[in-house]
Amino acid sequence: MMQTPMRSLLQVAMLLAGLTIASCTVSTDPTKPSSDFTSSSSGSSSSPPKAKNEEKIRDFTTVNFERLKEDMASGHGEHLTSLATLLGVPQESQGQFCMFTQEKFADVVRSEQVTPEEMLAALRHELSVHPVFHTLIAQN
Repeated sequence: MMQTPMRSLLQVAMLLAGLTIASCTVSTDPTKPSSDFTSSSSGSSSSPPKAKNEEKIRDFTTVNFERLKEDMASGHGEHLTSLATLLGVPQESQGQFCMFTQEKFADVVRSEQVTPEEMLAALRHELSVHPVFHTLIAQN
């Protein structure tokens, strides 16, 4: 049976589409180190989960430092809610967490020269003496 030019063209197009799909590579989030991809896919990790979470918290705080200060000052915001999640604050307590950071803003952000690490350390200190949030410090 002789193929029509349209049918041959369709078969070539399908072959090219298949080759294109087969040649695609998996890409990772460009903001994450490539070792995260290999360690998560291989099933082994070079650092314990607690250390990895600490690294995520530190990195997030550093990258979003200015926005976090704004959110803390206002008592709400997307970046502050994300930090609460990273710190392990249950969703039902995140509103209280945001208000708490607003109340403690002057203690957590002591000056214009405060660094992300200093702010995070001060926040953890304030959380450690809070009647509800002190358990988060023990977990993180």
